[in-house]
Amino acid sequence: MTTSNRRQFITGIAGCGLASSSLAALAQPQTPGTSILTPPPHGYGAEAERLTKVVQRTFWDKGHGQYRAPVRSAETVDSDRDHNNAYVLWPTLLGFYALVEGEKTNPGQYQAQMRAVFDGMEAYFDPAASAYNAWRRFPGNNDKYFDDNAWLTAALAEAFEVTREVVYQERAAEIGRNFLPLGWDKSGNPGGQRWGTDPTKPGTGDRNACSTVSLALAAISLTRLGVDRARNLSMCRAALSWTSTYLRDTDDLIQDGLHSPDWTMMTTKWTYNTGALIRAYVDLYRFTGDRTYLNEAKRLAKAATDRSRRLYDGLVQNPEHRFWYDSSFFMPHLAEGLLELYRETRDETLREEVRRNANYAYNYLRDPADGLYWRNWRLWRIGTPQLETWRKLTGQDHPLEPDDSERSKEPRFDKVAVADRPLVKTLLANAGMARLFWLLAQT
Repeated sequence: MTTSNRRQFITGIAGCGLASSSLAALAQPQTPGTSILTPPPHGYGAEAERLTKVVQRTFWDKGHGQYRAPVRSAETVDSDRDHNNAYVLWPTLLGFYALVEGEKTNPGQYQAQMRAVFDGMEAYFDPAASAYNAWRRFPGNNDKYFDDNAWLTAALAEAFEVTREVVYQERAAEIGRNFLPLGWDKSGNPGGQRWGTDPTKPGTGDRNACSTVSLALAAISLTRLGVDRARNLSMCRAALSWTSTYLRDTDDLIQDGLHSPDWTMMTTKWTYNTGALIRAYVDLYRFTGDRTYLNEAKRLAKAATDRSRRLYDGLVQNPEHRFWYDSSFFMPHLAEGLLELYRETRDETLREEVRRNANYAYNYLRDPADGLYWRNWRLWRIGTPQLETWRKLTGQDHPLEPDDSERSKEPRFDKVAVADRPLVKTLLANAGMARLFWLLAQT
């Protein structure tokens, strides 16, 4: 996904006790080249449930009906007193999606929380445009993103399927009919789906994998619900065809997109672009029965699980100690694609690779101080303790390259070096991890 100021905005931490066995596992001494990849001791479902509770307790502001962070950090907005440090739409929809997965796993347990978050998101919704803004609605706000709205359409479709609350279906259909088609480039030069609506914001004219693949997922989700079936099925096929034609590299992984206006390739390969494409192909296969789509999903999955390719941290010399390289909020899309393909093929290597990476996160990205998770799968992007763990795990040396999004953005730290700013936890990271564990609990 392209980088934008709207995606670089806060957080703090709230406590949650961990079982002593979990703390002991995390604290075990290691020798270079060894790893501890124990799964959550009480199972993926229990860890998903625990983390979801902590996420809601830490970040959900019931009084104002919004997700807010304790301190300013990534994805939050400096606003008025009632909305200060509240989150933009992207992490908010991830929080909603985690609750949807929880409800799917444990029917009746999360339905009320889902509805509260949905109602809170009304403050972001622009009825005139049938779309959600990146931030709360105000006169003249045209900062909308086609990927945000497509991901949310898919999430709302699933919310309807698990709760049968018609409000979710109606909103998904409204976005799908009135807003998402506006981003599609019918010219074929280059084609694809725009990223955003506001031309004054950087990158909004790009043709991204995130916006185009999420369009395919939204379209097949609406097709599944019987909403404008012929049109949405056609849109799903068109979006998948365009992505595979323009953005698939020779290694079968999906590149980030074409940069406007000269359409140069953005060559970063995020896990979620390939993963979401796998999921969309599997869903299209299920709906049509055409094995061509299943074979495309298999081809992508083979590339996505090849530890010599770029979805893994190539800095690590030993393939046994290589894990997916990007972030805890992108990873669930890849996990979902692989797990849905596993349901169709029963290829156990797919599920095992998802478990392997989830176990890595549980053992190395979870902070025993509060039970919350960091953002970066690459431990050398977090902090010094995580870097030391990475050194012990790999037997290699590497300097710390701290990620600004893992750090406090309070004004008093503006002139402090990134490495010296306090580490903070974010909704984006933890909602993503909760969803990952829920997905595993369902398989």
